[in-house]
Amino acid sequence: MKRWVKYCVAAALIAAAAAAYSLHFRSETPVDVFRARMEPIEEIVTAVSAGTVKSRRDATISAEVSGRVVEVLVAEGDSVRKGELLARLSDPELGRQADAALAEVTQAEELLAQAAARREEAERKARSDVARAASNLRKAEQDHERARELFRGGFLSKADMEQADTRLANAREDARVAAIGEVTLRAIDREIESLRARVTAVRASSAALAERTAKFRIAAPFPGIVTKKILEVGETKQPGAPLFGVADPRDIFIEAPIDESESAKVREGQKVRLSPDAYLGETFAGVVSEVKPTIEVSKEVSRANTIEIQPTSPPRPLRLGMSVDVEVLTGRKEDALQVPSSSVMEREGKKFVYLVREGKIVRSDIATGISNWDRTEVLSGLSPGDDVVTSLEIKDLGPGSRVGIRTRH
Repeated sequence: MKRWVKYCVAAALIAAAAAAYSLHFRSETPVDVFRARMEPIEEIVTAVSAGTVKSRRDATISAEVSGRVVEVLVAEGDSVRKGELLARLSDPELGRQADAALAEVTQAEELLAQAAARREEAERKARSDVARAASNLRKAEQDHERARELFRGGFLSKADMEQADTRLANAREDARVAAIGEVTLRAIDREIESLRARVTAVRASSAALAERTAKFRIAAPFPGIVTKKILEVGETKQPGAPLFGVADPRDIFIEAPIDESESAKVREGQKVRLSPDAYLGETFAGVVSEVKPTIEVSKEVSRANTIEIQPTSPPRPLRLGMSVDVEVLTGRKEDALQVPSSSVMEREGKKFVYLVREGKIVRSDIATGISNWDRTEVLSGLSPGDDVVTSLEIKDLGPGSRVGIRTRH
């Protein structure tokens, strides 16, 4: 009987010990930790949303005159040369006005040419008449002088003297008529001057109409690809209506928004890592080419600073409109104490991490330096080799919690 009691007591003690051990083991929460260590670290500013591949030569071609679309020669995605015809508009009334103006120019030019020919002919005739009249007048004056001397000497009859007077009068009248021809020339000159003014005016009117009709021809302003086509045959377009988008894919850049809080770190010339969504797992190099001088409202954040990145010899083509993740390298240290960025917490303006010491969670306030999505530099509050808790998703984990290390990185 005594032996049976001893067995029962021993069994009870063993069960109690097992229960106590089991309770102790279950009270330890398994956690993952990262051993703080000295390694190189980069400071990276990441765009708040994916950047977009754009062209520095990107134009929206709009209608300059109103007209109906009669022909569309290209589609979206087509390559075009500078000056290549993209579409034609038409306005019958304007076309009739242009034809009428051109006909008026032709008529005015013909009238001017006719007046010039008449003037040339009149000038030849006037010169001939004046020369002949002047010669006849000189001869008549000489003959009249001799006749008068003979008449005074009694060697010429009165009738002959009267004939000499008549010839002189006729010669003077011929000279006067010849002089009138020069007046006619001056009149023709005034007519020609008027016709020249008319030709100038109708030419200007015709040129203006021709310039307007020329705007019915929609041409590419530079070589590139058609990114948008916003017209169809039969539509009527008003001045200012967009018709096409044309961009040059040879001169590209990437535009991306940077959070206002980090914009002061970004400067022109800094290196950039580009990760196009079209080429998953591939990284291209680039350089910050411009930081916009103003902060703008962004859909992703309250305020953002837009930057431009110039790709550096991309190994694969970057097409217009592609989305690209952007990381700007704003700093680097070769030997920095660091921890995972996800392990750093902040409350009431203080940053801290959880450490595992003697099987319990301990809070350690820290000061941080440069950081990126993956790692954060710790300036104070940690030592190399400290075990920093990374499994912060565990419920009710806090200072004093009993833990056991599940994995260490």
